[in-house]
Amino acid sequence: MFLARYEDFDHSLCDLFERGGPSRKAFDKVNIILGELSSQGVKHFSKLNYTNHGETRIKNCSKVDLGNGFRLIFQRRGDHCCMLYAGDHDKCDKWLDRNKGLSLIHDVENNTVETVFMSYNENTIISDPKPSNSPLIYKLSADYQKDLLQNLDEIAILRIATLSGIVSSSEIKGILGLVADEKKQKLVKDVLISLANDDVENAEKRIVLEKGVLKELDSLEPHELVQIRDGDSIRRVPLDSDEYRKWIDSLARSGNHMKWLFFLHPEQEKMIVTDFSGPAQLSGVSGSGKTCVAVLRALRLSEVSSNKKVLILTLNRSLAGLIDQLVEAAAKDKYGRENIEVMSLFELCQKLLRGFEPKRTKLYDSVTFKLEEHVDEIFREYYRCWANSKDASVLLPIHKSMNALGVNGENYLREEFDWIRSALSAKDRQEYYSAETMPRIGRRHPIQQSWRKLIVNGLIGWENKMEAVGVIDYLGLTTAISRHTEKLNEIYDHVILDEAQDFGTKELELVRKLVKPGNNDIFLCGDIAQHVLPKHRNLSQAGITIGQNRYKIIKNYRNTKQILKAAYNVLYQNLNEEMLERSEDDLEILDPKYANRSSNKPVVLKANDIAEELNYSLKYCNTYIKIHPGASCCIAIAGYTLCEIERFAEKINLKCLDGTLDPFAESVVLSDLEQTKGYEFDIVIIVNCCDEIMPPSDAPEEEVYRDACRLYVAMTR
Repeated sequence: MFLARYEDFDHSLCDLFERGGPSRKAFDKVNIILGELSSQGVKHFSKLNYTNHGETRIKNCSKVDLGNGFRLIFQRRGDHCCMLYAGDHDKCDKWLDRNKGLSLIHDVENNTVETVFMSYNENTIISDPKPSNSPLIYKLSADYQKDLLQNLDEIAILRIATLSGIVSSSEIKGILGLVADEKKQKLVKDVLISLANDDVENAEKRIVLEKGVLKELDSLEPHELVQIRDGDSIRRVPLDSDEYRKWIDSLARSGNHMKWLFFLHPEQEKMIVTDFSGPAQLSGVSGSGKTCVAVLRALRLSEVSSNKKVLILTLNRSLAGLIDQLVEAAAKDKYGRENIEVMSLFELCQKLLRGFEPKRTKLYDSVTFKLEEHVDEIFREYYRCWANSKDASVLLPIHKSMNALGVNGENYLREEFDWIRSALSAKDRQEYYSAETMPRIGRRHPIQQSWRKLIVNGLIGWENKMEAVGVIDYLGLTTAISRHTEKLNEIYDHVILDEAQDFGTKELELVRKLVKPGNNDIFLCGDIAQHVLPKHRNLSQAGITIGQNRYKIIKNYRNTKQILKAAYNVLYQNLNEEMLERSEDDLEILDPKYANRSSNKPVVLKANDIAEELNYSLKYCNTYIKIHPGASCCIAIAGYTLCEIERFAEKINLKCLDGTLDPFAESVVLSDLEQTKGYEFDIVIIVNCCDEIMPPSDAPEEEVYRDACRLYVAMTR
């Protein structure tokens, strides 16, 4: 028997469990039914309590009465059965309306079960037309157009070619009257309705099905069903008793934000279960589930490697907080969870330095313990030579020259400090003096040779300033760790880097020293398109060799086509050749494959000032939450530092993404663009995204692509 479940089925079971009361009883009944089917096979179908009315919206569909108005919907033909949905009467009815014509097909090439929406009677494929600026047929590639139009007469071809705008059912019916062959008529109907719905993927599947590359599941023999593998939207129900219990348990204990953890796509699952002989790297576009892979790969390693320590590391403290929650929620057993640590690089360095320099613990924070000032405020004081400190005056000639070119010297030189420390330890900084020995890879705005020593002197002054007031920035921590290189031990067996593109050479070198060389030692997952920090980055210099262990995921599972297209256009129009010409071992820039979901295009609105933008944004979010209880909204503010946004959030009684809060407990959060990385929201509003802010008017033109990356990050949340 082939017993499978549709992805919506897993989500519906999770919803039943979470609601409790009668819903929990319905969950228990579904659990019992699945268990009986697992043990008794097709014989158990005759014992089910079916509803009195049949179901015509989906072929071979049945509804089981679970009591108290709850239903279980499945599709069955012979020895194969797919669980589709479970819920109360109203939810089931709405689900069936949304999924008219859902059919299971066999992808012969990949040997998986997939879905396609197709008609077998008058009303079995849903029509939800969306406006199109060009003829519908242009949504298909030339080969698919040829397949669709083959053997049609000229009048039918002409009518199809002129379909555009919002295409009504009556227009499509008029064309069908020109198609004599019944089989061809159904194909034309399904393809045109799918294109009118902006569901190009379904239109293409329908054409391929007609060509025989895909086959309806009904046509397969029992021995062929047994060999089928899991696909994108259809998974087997585990028939083994232990696996079945684990699957049900994961459903029962996973919250709404965890649903993606238990319905993995095959390419994601491959990255979780594959063992590598040494370091490996996964390049994934935004929304491809890299964080999902990081979490579940860590859990797998912790379960199969007794007493082995696993570290999930990321640069962003806010993201580290999120990942820690996800690991906690996804952990299958307490012992496995205890093997896993989740930290930001800042936290890791603090932990190490507490051991190396226990008497200096208070110095290693981003807020001074003496004055409660943030490191950003301290840098401004240092750079502008306030408070009787003149160490930064060595930078004045450079600052004046940059200002004359319209470049903000204060911001640029602070980034240059970061670049130097990401490339060199304190004792090796003389290498920076020479452009020949130390080309500024990743920095596009030119710096005179004579300025380099001045910049290093300015950096030393900045480090002395931080020491004096008792504060540090994150690359200062990396520099502090470098003083204790000989004391570093291989304390981890496996390290997984999420958002690996944010790590510079010295930070990667630290990771290499903390993990034992061997199988599955280092796993990097990231997206170079989200590389927003000016750092020197070279894996081979850090002692990390990827070799052939390089993989990629190009499908965006999170965003609708409209959102991703808008975000990717912003990125693509601002790409820099440096991002395309990465070293052989590094992450690669990827063209994303659009998700099949459609929505309205992102909206661009103009206000008189940022206060009006924020006021409107808050009202919009609050209105949306009233209509959609439990929704999550993020207002990302461009042009301000996280420190400034934190203080503003405190004034208006909102939370900020700073790594200390549970974002799922907040309906509205504030953030800068960068801190949104790794999160998912129902609504994202980006404010202050205007001329001279994005990109900043005083940023060097050669490096504005980083601001495009920041905007891309926030847009794809």
